[in-house]
Amino acid sequence: MKTYVIALSCLLAFPVQAFAQGIVIGTADAYEAGDYTVDPSALQSFDKAFGELLCRRGKFDCDWKTMGREELVPALQTKKIDVILAAIPMTEALGDGIEKTAAYLYPDPFAIVGLPGFVPFGNVKTVAAILDPAIEVWHAASGYNIIYFPTLEEALQEVVKGGAEIAFGEYDVLAPLVDAAEGRLEVLNPGRHLRPGLTMALRSESVDLRFALEDLIYDMSKDGTLNTLNKEWFGKDAMVWE
Repeated sequence: MKTYVIALSCLLAFPVQAFAQGIVIGTADAYEAGDYTVDPSALQSFDKAFGELLCRRGKFDCDWKTMGREELVPALQTKKIDVILAAIPMTEALGDGIEKTAAYLYPDPFAIVGLPGFVPFGNVKTVAAILDPAIEVWHAASGYNIIYFPTLEEALQEVVKGGAEIAFGEYDVLAPLVDAAEGRLEVLNPGRHLRPGLTMALRSESVDLRFALEDLIYDMSKDGTLNTLNKEWFGKDAMVWE
């Protein structure tokens, strides 16, 4: 029994020892305005707030390096940094020898809006929407007839008039418009994620670090920590981890 306890203690201690030298996080030196940031300058983004929280929870000694986006992957490959944390979409190809973590944030979900009590499943032929690359991809896969309008207000009017069964668009834009419709419309499904989640990138060899980061993401998604952080940054319409 003593041998088992000692062996287990060593195993549990390994991740802490493995990262005792610290983790170097690479992030973009500037973000596009509105891209998960309050300021386009470096280290002012949601990613920085999330990264600092991650380091505290994991008891990692983290050092941040800012650089141009085009420099991040080469810096990771040459071991100048250990992790890229810079709003990387999960679908973005980063090259050989690089792995991604589970998503730590999803962009605003899309919502389905229709007349009160309408059941979309199996009953939709025409959708009203505005032009959006994510909707165009969804359109190609769904097979629905989509009528595009300049604004979501006009798309919703089409539903009220009966020209389309549902309107489809970003939830945070549609929700206040539905509220203003005074009962003529209803959000039928508020949580369709069309845009890819955001992820961190590491070298494929950094297996222990990736598992440690993913465990932290999972724990924070379950205990409400990520919901609190999302609400601080994105307000009442922030994505909610269930």
